[in-house]
Amino acid sequence: DYESLRFLQLHIHRHNGKKIKLSEVGVRRRFYPWKKVPTIKTSDQNLQKLLQACINTVYNNSQETMVDGMGRERQQYSGDIGHQVHAIHPIFNAPEFFLRYLVTFSQGMTVDGFFLDTWPAYDRLNRLAQRQLGLTHWGPLLDHGIGFNFDCYYHFLYSGSLEGMEEVFPRLIRFFDYLRSLVTEENLLPVENIGIPTVWMDTDAYQLQRHKQCAFNLYAIAMLRAAFAPLCEQMGYKDIAKDAIAFSNTLHASTVKKFWDASTELFINNLPWIAEEEKKRMDDRTLATAYLYDLFPNGKSEKAVEAMANKVPEMGKSYPPNANWWLWAIAKAGKVEVILEDFSTRWIQMDSVLQNNTMQEAWKVKPDSRSQWSHAAIAPLYVTYMNLAGINPIEPGFEKYEIFPQLASLNTLELTYATVKGDIYFKVEGGKGKRRLTLKLPETGDGELVLPKLEKVKLPEISTNEKSGFRRYRLPKGETIQLSLKVV
Repeated sequence: DYESLRFLQLHIHRHNGKKIKLSEVGVRRRFYPWKKVPTIKTSDQNLQKLLQACINTVYNNSQETMVDGMGRERQQYSGDIGHQVHAIHPIFNAPEFFLRYLVTFSQGMTVDGFFLDTWPAYDRLNRLAQRQLGLTHWGPLLDHGIGFNFDCYYHFLYSGSLEGMEEVFPRLIRFFDYLRSLVTEENLLPVENIGIPTVWMDTDAYQLQRHKQCAFNLYAIAMLRAAFAPLCEQMGYKDIAKDAIAFSNTLHASTVKKFWDASTELFINNLPWIAEEEKKRMDDRTLATAYLYDLFPNGKSEKAVEAMANKVPEMGKSYPPNANWWLWAIAKAGKVEVILEDFSTRWIQMDSVLQNNTMQEAWKVKPDSRSQWSHAAIAPLYVTYMNLAGINPIEPGFEKYEIFPQLASLNTLELTYATVKGDIYFKVEGGKGKRRLTLKLPETGDGELVLPKLEKVKLPEISTNEKSGFRRYRLPKGETIQLSLKVV
């Protein structure tokens, strides 16, 4: 059973009614030879159980390739599956595993210039013919091509290496040209009547296909600015980088024009059709993307943060493998207690976590059905590293990195974060206001510690941002330090 061994059934034949003794019953489990076995400890036993389920899920779905779940297609996806880059690199320390995914997935490039959303995959070749004949409404998911650009950039950010990009990068340029060919008279990317591909975005968050247009365009804008253009710069294609930024600016202006509601200071998914539909619709993915990549007009993000934190009724909520966008945005807003509450309510209550030590695909699953009980919804794991411990690269290859701990009510968190410069050991003990932080740092790379400006520690100060209320300190290379924290 590729979704974890839940039961073992033995059929004994020709026993003639005699007693049978069974011994040493077992199974052989297949593992990828990870360089690092994750070791993470927390003071919250429910969170610990959740994190272990995430780790076990990676063991299941990343054996020789990174797939959405071994119980169904066993195929490589980008999009919601590609987010596992944030575990494969710093937690399992396997850049070669992720690079193999980038190269092989990119080979699923069509003549038209879009990526097959999962590759290698025979069913996607089948789907091309089915779309031509109108036999299915599903085509290759165009938003996964956008996600793949992020996958490539994050791999470069973690590894600092462009190895393999000589094959992959020309395909990213073809995809960029394909996106530009789709632009409508409104100067927007469409989500309907595209031809062979389909725009998916999420399973749960949207009521109608046209409600996805705002999120899809913001996603493309973020990718062009934060992933594709930086890769162009690194590969020496500065003119294409400029074209990408110009294209993103056009899309952004048009998205604001069509979907920005100045009265509520929110992006409204159905604003153009509000008279017809009567009720406003938002979604966490749209608002999170706008907040993470500073896409709100004039920086007006307060209402969006409030709406996301309070989960207003008008807001569609993403399914588990896409929940990372909302979690990242909530962490950026400094509302980590909301994240811990979400972990302890929605996530830990998953049947797969409680019964199967895995992360399920949907918020609700049923036994003996098509529900996937071990998929790719491992956001709690990498969010713990990225946002609770707050360890992230600032420059490719960890030439510069930051540690920005946000623990809220979590008393203890201990983990090891793998970088190409060496491991970062992180440990926090004690409740808020009386914590002890221990860091063991790599011998190379410029590390920065971010703390509230009211915190006083004996480290060289870099800068103070009075507006954000935080201060940056320079971390010593190759040393182990211990700090008493009175505010964090």
